[in-house]
Amino acid sequence: MVKPHGNKRVSKIDTYLNCAENFAYRSTCLKRKYGAVIVKDDAVISTGYNGSPRGFENCSDIGECPRIRRGMHQGEGYGMCRAVHAEANALLNCSREQTLGADLYLAGVNPEDCSVHKAKPCPLCARLIIQAGIRNVYLRQGEGDDNYEMIPAKNLEWYIPEGLGK
Repeated sequence: MVKPHGNKRVSKIDTYLNCAENFAYRSTCLKRKYGAVIVKDDAVISTGYNGSPRGFENCSDIGECPRIRRGMHQGEGYGMCRAVHAEANALLNCSREQTLGADLYLAGVNPEDCSVHKAKPCPLCARLIIQAGIRNVYLRQGEGDDNYEMIPAKNLEWYIPEGLGK
């Protein structure tokens, strides 16, 4: 979480990334906690975190993750994952009219020690972000001020080229 130094305010980007990080702590995922915030015209439009669909059991409730149990890594076994990703949840809570030209802020934390995880949307979420008309995606990369990467949504990795997939 980025904090102010003396009289210096936290930048707007770090403020929105702080909001995304706060939502990550609501995640019910045992593998990786993510939070997303969509902002348009300096107003928060929507938020999301990764977890099971509303009303369904989540991994923190049942006490295990099938992907962890099978030793799967990032990008593997999403079909057996119980969670809707943070980005998808944030996008599901708004209309395309609201998301056209908006920015998405994404932060991830490691469940074991709550350290910042280098955020990156999966290819499926990248497709959703692009289709929703999001302009830029800000990804928290680590601790501290201005420790983020900004990627125009159209430049996100939205598919895995043939021969590189698992």
